[in-house]
Amino acid sequence: MPRRILFLAWAPFFSGAERALVLTVRHLDPARYVPHVIVGTAGDTATALREAGVACDVWPLAHIDLRHPLGGAHSAWRVFRTARRIGAALIHSNDVPSFQPGGYAARLLRVPAVTHVRFPDTAEGFSWFLRPGINRALFVSEYLRADAVAASPVLFANRSDVLYDGVELPEPVAEDARAALRRSLELSEAIPVVALTGQVSEIKGIWEFVEAARVLVARGTPATFVVLGDDLKGGGAMREAMQRRVAELGLTERFRFLGFRNDAPRLIPAFDIVAVPSHVEPLGNATLEAMAAGVPVVGSRVGGIPEMVLDGQTGRLVPPRDPAALADALEGLLAVPDLRRACGLAARARAESHFSLSIHARRLQETYDALLAERH
Repeated sequence: MPRRILFLAWAPFFSGAERALVLTVRHLDPARYVPHVIVGTAGDTATALREAGVACDVWPLAHIDLRHPLGGAHSAWRVFRTARRIGAALIHSNDVPSFQPGGYAARLLRVPAVTHVRFPDTAEGFSWFLRPGINRALFVSEYLRADAVAASPVLFANRSDVLYDGVELPEPVAEDARAALRRSLELSEAIPVVALTGQVSEIKGIWEFVEAARVLVARGTPATFVVLGDDLKGGGAMREAMQRRVAELGLTERFRFLGFRNDAPRLIPAFDIVAVPSHVEPLGNATLEAMAAGVPVVGSRVGGIPEMVLDGQTGRLVPPRDPAALADALEGLLAVPDLRRACGLAARARAESHFSLSIHARRLQETYDALLAERH
């Protein structure tokens, strides 16, 4: 008889954490675990879950705030009632800010409470969000876990694991299909494409990307620069600022802004290199999706990126906030097509061996098994 897991996700917009949740619940073994999700915000996440056939409710996930206690208490009560109604064996928050109402409900029901940790925080922040108490914290990278354990050893030292997000592994794209995909995006088949994918925000290194493009154009390096994604949090304001800066530099003809696309992973094989010049990156779906598509990544040597990208083997690592180094690394790959292809093949192999959804789902379900076994 499968056991039910209640997932919680604040999901203010559909980004990497929300995409990871949808992929996770789709790949649980239905003979072992059946998901039910409460999403705190109506929008693309709830739509994606329902389209995947996953039971999903949309209710606010409020914190217990002494200044406004009723909202948080009501939220915890609704989570409790849902968990009791579906017979949840465990409550799993998709991120730390979603944890409180589920944590209190888990205490009342005497079931394990699990949280994913996807972003860094202070010791005070972690303690406040997780004050109902956790049974296990699942960090998306070794970097993030080490940082949190150093800040809050009592909270995390003996109840945390690293669980890399999983990535879908599409079938390799044949050359004729890749050419057709490029034509559909109005990209030349003869000019290499460097793409920035995902959220358009300063922390993702958008200005370094633009400056590196300026340097490469000034050097006469043939390349088209693509931005696949948008500033969902700011309603497109940062993407518009980026477009203005591109125009100021006279680079409009060398850039293509594709906007936010629900089918973004399908488009990545059209690119020759994916740039991930982030200032901070706990892990990063942009890197995983590029690797799965067999596209080399030039990424910052920060956070979890070095746990994915092997410098000189699957791509290149560069210092953060250094557009000159980014331009040099991109140029090195742009100049040698055989090296790009070799790095792309190695990146795909690494995605298969370390970051596949089958590995992710297996390890997550083993965590559930262990926690539930402790209850008997």
